[in-house]
Amino acid sequence: MDCSEYILLIISFCCAGGMSSGLEKTVYGSLEGPTLLSITLELQNFTVQFSDARWKRSALNGGTKTSTFLAIYDGKNYTNYMKERIKFHPENFSLEILKTARTDAGHYEYTVNKHFEEQSLQFQLEVYERVSVPDIQLVSRTLGNESCSMNLSCVVSSGDNVTYSWNCSEGNTSQLHPYNGSFLHLSFTPGEGSVSCSCTARNRVSQQTTRFSSSVECSNKPGGSLRNELLVSIVPIAIVGVGVLVFGAGVTCWLRHRGQEEHSQQEKKESITIYSQVQRVEQKRSRTRPVVKISECTTIYVSATGLPPDMAQPPNPGLVTIYDIVMPVTS
Repeated sequence: MDCSEYILLIISFCCAGGMSSGLEKTVYGSLEGPTLLSITLELQNFTVQFSDARWKRSALNGGTKTSTFLAIYDGKNYTNYMKERIKFHPENFSLEILKTARTDAGHYEYTVNKHFEEQSLQFQLEVYERVSVPDIQLVSRTLGNESCSMNLSCVVSSGDNVTYSWNCSEGNTSQLHPYNGSFLHLSFTPGEGSVSCSCTARNRVSQQTTRFSSSVECSNKPGGSLRNELLVSIVPIAIVGVGVLVFGAGVTCWLRHRGQEEHSQQEKKESITIYSQVQRVEQKRSRTRPVVKISECTTIYVSATGLPPDMAQPPNPGLVTIYDIVMPVTS
């Protein structure tokens, strides 16, 4: 092997080493949002100097690695092979995915050809759904004689790989205490009057925060336990229930009494009063009228029988007034 062969062998090793400049960058994309793949300033200078660069995506199909060209830049012009889904920025040679889908996750590569070698930058794209606004729920609360506790839960309705953190100020203290996890347990002493907490839900592409505040009903009196809490909550409900029942009974009685009155008045309107006239028949006296000896004429009103004066009926023609004149008997 002569010197020329050694030189060619050394050049081939150098070229082989230059083919692989192993820089890899992880990019987190937001689902349904735009994702930008940006190259380094060094690669931007190489692109301007050598004017030969390309974007491509690599994937494994059945164990075979395949590459798809997305955009090519030749120094003066560029070609975008997926105009509806990506955008190439010639001012900094970055690649933008307009509306990121879960299928866009994978391996991307930007390569600059420098004559006998290639300078490249690789990207690993991970796609995440943005987190929704968290909801803080009071799971349970326990009241004891000397202390009380509260359990809170922080949950979201959407989001990938969500983590939670808490910041709470207890009582009159303003110092914040960090907690991790979606579940939070708090303990209080009788001297503390309130609690204020905030829960932050986050993932690689977004974060949301919700605040929660509540008074602390913690008593150090004997019997200040869950039983008292139940009594405090049940007694007002019982009083309201009794009031509703009494009011309902009163309304029912009033409606029933009113119905009876209306029914009685209706019966009075429909009834007819019939007056029956009964006359007493006087028996004829068999004895003779006594003879009164007077010196002058005497008028005797024997009988007059008729209807009561308040009855609006015509007089009975069979009843007449008899004026009987009795003359003195001369001897």
